[in-house]
Amino acid sequence: MPLPDWPAGVPSAPQRGSFRISRPFNKPVTSEFEAGNTRDRPRGTLQYRMLALEIRMSGAAFALFDAFVAEDLAKGTRRFTMPVWAGNAVALRTVKLAGEDKFTTRQQGRSLMVGFTLEVEL
Repeated sequence: MPLPDWPAGVPSAPQRGSFRISRPFNKPVTSEFEAGNTRDRPRGTLQYRMLALEIRMSGAAFALFDAFVAEDLAKGTRRFTMPVWAGNAVALRTVKLAGEDKFTTRQQGRSLMVGFTLEVEL
C-alpha cells in the first residue's frame, strides 16, 4: 500500500526560528562493563530524527491539513511522504507525526501557526 503524500495545497516550509532537531538519532543500546565503562551501539537498522517545526497556514490550507491528518493518516497514526528541510536543502522523506497531540495550533493575525514534531526516516 503506497504512503499518502503531503497535500499539494498545504505549505511545508517551516517558519524561520521554529525548525529544531530535538533528537538527531535513535537512542543507542548501552552496555555496562564491570570496569565501569560503557559501550553504545545503534538501535536497529532504521534511524529516525525528531524535528520540531511550525508552519504558517491560511484557514483553507489548515482545513486541507486537518482532513489529511484525520482521514488519510487515520488520525495521525500513519506514515506519509513530505518535503522536509534537512538544514541545507529540501528532500522528500518518509515521516510520521509524533506525540500524543499530533499537532497544535495558535492564531497569528489572519493565519494559523501549526506546530508539530515529525519522526523523519534517515
